[in-house]
Amino acid sequence: MWTMKLATRYVGALAMLLALVRIVQAGGIGWPEAVARLTEERSRAENCVAALKGHGSAEQVARGRLTFGGAKAHFDGMIAGLIIALSGAGEPRSLPSLEAELASGASDLAAFCRTVDELVPQTSGQKSWLGDALKEAITPITHSMVEAISTLYTNYRGDKAATRKTICTQLEAAKWPDFDEVKAAQ
Repeated sequence: MWTMKLATRYVGALAMLLALVRIVQAGGIGWPEAVARLTEERSRAENCVAALKGHGSAEQVARGRLTFGGAKAHFDGMIAGLIIALSGAGEPRSLPSLEAELASGASDLAAFCRTVDELVPQTSGQKSWLGDALKEAITPITHSMVEAISTLYTNYRGDKAATRKTICTQLEAAKWPDFDEVKAAQ
């Protein structure tokens, strides 16, 4: 009897420790913030496409379409991997492979937006509208995004089915639009 109580306490303490480790690994953010970070990247990509279409030549837009397509493919692949993990629809990809997709996509997006920023005319004394976003180093952006996908990937097993479905729906909405769907900036 006494051994059973001790074992129950041990198992309970172990479960609490594992939950704490999971929270620390996830950086203390919840799934809503994680999805919001992915949505921010979508917005950044859309702004860069709109600026390119509004200020680039036909040749620059054509080159930009290819660069954007590469970044979009990486982000869409990462989001699809998260959706598979959350939905249980198949064998999920490993977290390191999703992080690699993210790093490639973030790097491609940063390069794309830097190119676009050079096309946007600067008025005397004003900063570029993309300048602040592009001055952030790629490492902090990637770290923030890695934290987001780690949260989604690591914590989904503890979420209820309805919560996982909600997250999947929001991840679908975070996918990037096709290049042609974005309107040119004025």
